[in-house]
Amino acid sequence: MKNTPSTRNLTVLATLLCTALSAAVPVAAYAGEPAAAAHAHGFDYAHQKEWRLESGASQSPIDIHTKELIAAERTPDENDAITLHIATGGANVIDNGHTVQIVPQSSSATIRGRHFTLAQAHFHAPAEHTIDGKRYPLEGHFVFKAQDGRLAVVAVLYQEGAENFQFDAIVRGAIRDQTVALEKFDAAPLLPADTQPYYHYLGSLTTPPLTENVEWYVLAQPVELSADDIDAFKKLYAHNARDPQPLDGRSVLKYEE
Repeated sequence: MKNTPSTRNLTVLATLLCTALSAAVPVAAYAGEPAAAAHAHGFDYAHQKEWRLESGASQSPIDIHTKELIAAERTPDENDAITLHIATGGANVIDNGHTVQIVPQSSSATIRGRHFTLAQAHFHAPAEHTIDGKRYPLEGHFVFKAQDGRLAVVAVLYQEGAENFQFDAIVRGAIRDQTVALEKFDAAPLLPADTQPYYHYLGSLTTPPLTENVEWYVLAQPVELSADDIDAFKKLYAHNARDPQPLDGRSVLKYEE
């Protein structure tokens, strides 16, 4: 992926995701491990119907139907951009028994004119969100938190293509139930060259406690990972994706330049 200014902006976003939610957001169980081990980590993807639902009917992920999207209204005084301010340098890799997290140095983002701090980023295989029923092999969630506690997740879809050196380094560095330091981390290869267009809706965390009132921003432009990159992650987590949830009358907006 070319290192353009837009890519660097996306790099900013990835760093943001790492600092605020690392301890707060549980992420995906490993369906490939024995049931006892999966339950030891809190929940089991093979038994999603047993997950306790704390709130109502605005759950994530969803299937995004492109023919049913609502074009977002644009006003001259409204900033609809997603701008990432992600620090480059070291980061921690955490295999927490549900997924692999990357927690970079302190980072932030401006999402539609509001400031958020990056808590962490993590990955699901296969992708949790689908587009017109199409499921990508992998999805990344960059989790942000505002000062008032509001959560926003920027979702990146990954498709098979070129090798991704940064993703490879993250997966190779992962050790179950340990925190491993990466001396060098650059979020740009994990993000598309442009954050627009994107799909926006209100949903929930995709792991217990499935908390609602989470802002979701699903970037339309996918990022490439090699077949070896994808296989390496699946050797750790063969299936750590929540099933798509009913939309139940919610609107899904499309923002584009």
